[in-house]
Amino acid sequence: MGKSRRKLFISATISGIALRLGLPGLADLISQVWNTAREPIEKMTPSDLRIVLSFAALLIFGVIMYLNWEIYLKGAKKGKKGILTVLAGIVLGLVIGSILIGLLADTPGI
Repeated sequence: MGKSRRKLFISATISGIALRLGLPGLADLISQVWNTAREPIEKMTPSDLRIVLSFAALLIFGVIMYLNWEIYLKGAKKGKKGILTVLAGIVLGLVIGSILIGLLADTPGI
C-alpha cells in the first residue's frame, strides 16, 4: 500500500469511528466525560469555561464532518482502488468504534 493510499485508509478509519459514534454516541461520550470531570474542572476554572467547551465541541464536530466529506471525494477521485480503500477504512472504523463503545459501557465511573 502506497503512502497516499495508507493516509486515505487511516483517514477513512477515523471517519468510520466518528460515524459509529454519531451524534447520539458523541453526545453520550461527552456527557459521560463531563460528568466524571465536572467537579474537578468547576473547582479549578470559572463557569464561563463551559461555554468555551461547548464551542470547542461544536468546532471539533464540524471539522470531523468536513474531513468525512473530503475523504469520500478523495476516494472517488482515485478510482476503484480509492473507493475500496475508503470503504475498508470506514468498516474498520465502525468496528473499532463499536469496540470502544462496548469498552466504555463496561468501564465503571465513565
